Amino acid sequence: MADRELLDRYAPTIDAMETKEAYLLDGELYIRHEFRDPRELQTRMTYHKVGEDNVVSNDNLVMLGVWARAQKQGERVK
Repeated sequence: MADRELLDRYAPTIDAMETKEAYLLDGELYIRHEFRDPRELQTRMTYHKVGEDNVVSNDNLVMLGVWARAQKQGERVK
């Protein structure tokens, strides 16, 4: 079971409508972020390692291999 303190810290990101999947691995939160690109009107998916600041940005993108490891070894929280 995930640590309550970690879940409370990441609650805004986990509960966001754009967060489709979330995993905890080694005290870090990894998410699949899905959003609609306003210019192209296409749905986009990005994968992020969310830091202490709880911000999802292009600065914390992860490669698909890292995301796959989080899915396989991490604890699913959403």
